[in-house]
Amino acid sequence: MLPGKEPIKTREDDSKESLLKEIRERADYANTAWKHNFDAAQEDIKFLAGEQWPDYIKQQRELKQRPCLTLNKLPQYVDQVLGDQRQNRPAIKVHPTEANVAGGGEDDPQQMQNLTGKVNYSLAEVYEALIRNIEYNSKAEAHYDTAFQHAVEGGFGWLRVLTKYSTDDAFEQDLCIKSIHNRFAVLMDPDADEPDFSDANWCFIGERMRKKEFEKRYPEAVRGDLIDSDRGEYSWWVSEEGIRVAEYFWREPKNRTLLLLSDDRVVWEDEVKPVLDELMEMGVTEKRRRKVKTYIVKWAKVTAYDILEGPVTWPGRSIPVAPVLGKEMTLGDKTYYRGLIRFGKDAQRMHNFWMTAATEKSALAPKAPWVADAESIEGYEEEWANANVDNQSVLRYNARNDVPPPQRNQGTPMPTAELQIAMSFTDEMKATIGLYDASVGAQSNETSGKAILARQQQGDRGTFAYNDNLARAIGRIGDICVELIPKVYDSERVIRIQFEDSTGDWLRINQTIMDEETQKPVMVSDMAQGKFDVTVKSGPGYQTQRLEAADSLIQFAQAVPSSAAVLADLIAKNMDWPGADEISKRLKKILPPGILDQDEADELGIQPPQPTPEQQATMAKAEADMAGAEADKAKAEADTARAQADMAKAEADTEEARAKLAEIERDAMIAGPGSIEETVRNLVAEAMSELMSQGQQPRQVAGNT
Repeated sequence: MLPGKEPIKTREDDSKESLLKEIRERADYANTAWKHNFDAAQEDIKFLAGEQWPDYIKQQRELKQRPCLTLNKLPQYVDQVLGDQRQNRPAIKVHPTEANVAGGGEDDPQQMQNLTGKVNYSLAEVYEALIRNIEYNSKAEAHYDTAFQHAVEGGFGWLRVLTKYSTDDAFEQDLCIKSIHNRFAVLMDPDADEPDFSDANWCFIGERMRKKEFEKRYPEAVRGDLIDSDRGEYSWWVSEEGIRVAEYFWREPKNRTLLLLSDDRVVWEDEVKPVLDELMEMGVTEKRRRKVKTYIVKWAKVTAYDILEGPVTWPGRSIPVAPVLGKEMTLGDKTYYRGLIRFGKDAQRMHNFWMTAATEKSALAPKAPWVADAESIEGYEEEWANANVDNQSVLRYNARNDVPPPQRNQGTPMPTAELQIAMSFTDEMKATIGLYDASVGAQSNETSGKAILARQQQGDRGTFAYNDNLARAIGRIGDICVELIPKVYDSERVIRIQFEDSTGDWLRINQTIMDEETQKPVMVSDMAQGKFDVTVKSGPGYQTQRLEAADSLIQFAQAVPSSAAVLADLIAKNMDWPGADEISKRLKKILPPGILDQDEADELGIQPPQPTPEQQATMAKAEADMAGAEADKAKAEADTARAQADMAKAEADTEEARAKLAEIERDAMIAGPGSIEETVRNLVAEAMSELMSQGQQPRQVAGNT
């Protein structure tokens, strides 16, 4: 919020009289600020509807029975822009702003399971799919189209988000997206700075209610003096036709305390104060707190004289109304919003005038007369008198040699000048609007397909601001939904989510379970555990993308014929046929082995193909060869192990012999030279005895036994 734009209380106290005074003052201020846009838009809409002649000129011409033609060419340009928008619908995309809600694997605690337990979704995916389901239930596409049409026709339209009970017999509420049918019934805070009015501090949404209906619906309400309309503060409210009833949203500043709990939840103290004791019993304690300067939004249904319903607190922190604007221009302190035809009206007026002039000139011109000698038509005067009235196949006359036969005199020429001027203003109309012949499908001076496409793209760029502003408004709707979802969908319940291909799933949210280790209740699938932002993706709708994908796949299969066998199921899947999915499943079942992964094969119930006897024999031989090779490998490894063991034993024996020899040398040195021979004989005797005990005969050594 920019400095100086923060909401402040403009009333003296919180009394009903002070609130009503603020309501009247703000309504009068906004009505004055928006009046120039309202007047211009009303004129544009009437002109587009065919009221294209000034009243005084039309009355003068009608009194003199002169033609007053309206050849309205403007709707074709409006329809072109509206049709382009319906082929390229914006879609809301939700992205996490914190790493812990980005979504990981199946074991990620932030993932949400569906009721079948087969698929996990990240919280961002759940938010996006839930918003898509809110759009589906609200028929939001029709409301987007209405608001966009208002912007193209008159320069501005409005969307809103409201809450409603999910069913008549339930207390759970859902979000709902609507357009505002009467674009002139909205008085938005003129001092808002943001392009999407997200910083607006107040807003009125009015409706005109018949007096009898008002009395039946609100029998105890104060009607006030509806005849006294001189006071400026009542100018928007007073009408002889009925009573203006308005929804009034306004923001108020408020200092609140933010708490960080031991389970990492961030909550407002005033919201959880009634259950703080219960949370402490569950082991949830306060870790940190801080003071925050924030805002609350309030709502009431009012007239200029009474408060009919409310005030109540709205769950969000901003006004839940989003503008869909046309092209914008600021002049001094005033901002002008214009639609597509704002500057094309003069060209349309001139086209009407000159086409009317040409028609009038041709209609009033005398028909071409016949020129004939009186004696030549003597006796046939009645036939020639009706020649310009009746469609006669033969005109008889008296032939004379000295007089030429009757001839028709040249009639009044076509009003070429008037027609040329009228057609020149048709070109002026195209130039002021920015859409030329190629953009509306008419033949133009472009001859090649590339040139036609370039001119169409140029026209699309000229009107792209309208589509971009719609995307901005839908993004604002997404922001409002993201803010409200954790506050509206705050109880344990089952919700339906919807994906881009119109398939859906069911989730149980805000479920409380008992932790087996701590024996304390824990909330899973908590909708309030993350923070998200919103972007808007514009482009062809899902069905259009399907058809484009099928066309591209067919072209690819034609270019690479070998790929056709593995693309057939994908081509069928993207076709817009009845039963296309069934055809795709059948084609999948005849795909060559190895194309489908195991999950796809299991889903289709495809069993691996049984091998032929020859293949079985080959596989058995390969398995036997592999087993023999593994046995040979095991034998070689065993031989290597034995050899290594023998080598280790030999090394150990060698070390032992060396140790004994060293011991003998020490003993000999101690005993002296005379005992060495005796020691050697003892050793030899021990060795021979050991050999004989092992069944071996000692070899004779020359000179010794």
